[in-house]
Amino acid sequence: MRRQSYAIWWNEGNGPKHVGKIEIGRLHALLSGNGSRSLAVPLDDIAVVKYLRGEVQIERKRASSLRIGSLDAPGTLLELAHLLES
Repeated sequence: MRRQSYAIWWNEGNGPKHVGKIEIGRLHALLSGNGSRSLAVPLDDIAVVKYLRGEVQIERKRASSLRIGSLDAPGTLLELAHLLES
């Protein structure tokens, strides 16, 4: 599988927003921002993916939820949601 990358902002739970990118790999999604902030989300830890009001909301089995917004071209957020669902 080819690794795909998208420019995004994200926040975990009620935490602050981070700006960076998300790369979707075979086993995990890697969110990385400027500075040292990064977060690896195992794909098998994702319980629910919702696309609502211009955001992707991810409910995880073993951790707090994530909100992701796009800083990329129009339509990429919906594409990202479909990738995370599959």
